Amino acid sequence: MNKLRVTALLLAVILAVGGIVLKICGYDAQTDFEPTLPLDTGLSSEQAQKDLKYVYDTVRAKHPVFLIDDGAEKRFGDVYIKLRRELMDKDSVTVKELWEKSAKLVCTLDDAHTIVTASGTQYVGDGGEISKAYESGTLLSIDGISADSMKEHFKKVFPCEPQVSFYADYMLGVALEYGSWLTLLGADVSDGIDVVFSGNKETKHFDMTDEPPERKQLELCSYKIDKENSLGIFTLNRCEMSQEYTDRLSEFFSAVRDNNIGNIAVDLRSNGGGTTEVINEFLRYINISDYKLFGGTDIRIGGNLISYRDEITPNKPVDNAFDGRVYVLTSQYTFSSAMDFAMVIQDNGIGKVIGEIPGNMPTAYGDKLGFQLPESKLVLSVSYKKFYRVDINKSEEPLIPDCTVNADEALEKLVEYIK
Repeated sequence: MNKLRVTALLLAVILAVGGIVLKICGYDAQTDFEPTLPLDTGLSSEQAQKDLKYVYDTVRAKHPVFLIDDGAEKRFGDVYIKLRRELMDKDSVTVKELWEKSAKLVCTLDDAHTIVTASGTQYVGDGGEISKAYESGTLLSIDGISADSMKEHFKKVFPCEPQVSFYADYMLGVALEYGSWLTLLGADVSDGIDVVFSGNKETKHFDMTDEPPERKQLELCSYKIDKENSLGIFTLNRCEMSQEYTDRLSEFFSAVRDNNIGNIAVDLRSNGGGTTEVINEFLRYINISDYKLFGGTDIRIGGNLISYRDEITPNKPVDNAFDGRVYVLTSQYTFSSAMDFAMVIQDNGIGKVIGEIPGNMPTAYGDKLGFQLPESKLVLSVSYKKFYRVDINKSEEPLIPDCTVNADEALEKLVEYIK
C-alpha cells in the first residue's frame, strides 16, 4: 500500500463550541511563513543565541507541560543552557546548526506535536523510490551517509512520544524526500543526491525539484461497497472537515443503506491527522445516543490551565442511522486526530480497530500554535493543549488494536473477521 505521509506542520487553533473541545489542525502550515534562510547561511553567535532563546521563551510561555509536570522546567532549562553555551563558543553558526540545536531542545519534551522545521524546501525527484527502499531495508546510503546513521541522527531532531518511538523511524521515510531534512541529516543536495541501494550496490543520482511528491495529492476521501462481504469501506486520507467530506460521507451511508450492508470500515491507514470535527460528523450516521470525544482536555491560556473532564457529546443521528458493525483500519502512520478517530470508536465501544498501533499516544499534547524564529526564519510549532484518553484506565497505554496485523494486511484480515 502506498501510504500517504504528511510532513508539513500542523498548525492548531483552539475551538470550543458549546463547551465541547475539538482538536483542530490545518495542513501545509509552512505556506503561512516566510521561507527559512538557506541552511548554509551564516549567522553571528548573537543571532543564533537570540533564536534559541526565542524557542526557549516561547515554548515555556505556551506549552502546558510546565503547568502539569513539576520537573519539566528544570529538564528543559538544563538542556537550553547547555546548547546556548555551545553557541557562545562559536563566531558563526549556520542555520542548519541552529536548527539542529533548536530541534534537540524541543525534543526533550517528548511531544510529537512540538517541532522545529524549515519552511520552503525542494523535494527529491522520484523520491518515493528512496522512501520505499528505506521501508524495505534496501537503502544503503545517501551521499555517503549510511541509512543507519541517518536513522540515529533523525531520532535526535524529530520529536516523538517514547511509548511509540517507532513513529520517528517510520517518518524518516518521509523526510528522505525533502531537501531540508536531507540537509539537516548531512547530505549535500545542491546538485541532487547520490543514493546506493542494496543488490547491485550501484549509485543512482536523484535531482531536486520544486514539485511536491505525488502522495501529497491523494484525494481526501473515497468509498467502495463490497456486496459479497456486506462491507462498506470509507477511506479518509486527511481529517479535513469540508463540503467534499460531508457530501462523500452522505453518499457512502446512502450506498450502505441501499445495499443493505451490515459492516462498515473507516480506513485511516494513510491519515496523518487534522480536525476531530470529522469524527463528530461521521458519528451522526451511527445509531448511538452519545459518546466521549476525549476523557478530558487541559488548555493553556497565558499562565493558566483550563481543564475539562468527562465531557459527554450528545449525538443526533440522522434518520435510519447505521446499526451494524463498525471497524477502523490503522497503521503506524495513523496520527493525531486520525488516532483520536480510532480511539473514540474503540473506547466508546462503538466498534473495533484492526491494524497497527498508531503513531502517537491517546493521552498526549496537541493542537499547535505557529511561530517563526526572528533571525533564521525557522518555524516553531508549540502544543498548547493536553488531551486525555476516553478510557482513563488505559491513559498510559498506546492505542492497541483489537486485532493487530500489518497495515498492508488489515483489510484482508477484516474480511476474514466478518466472515
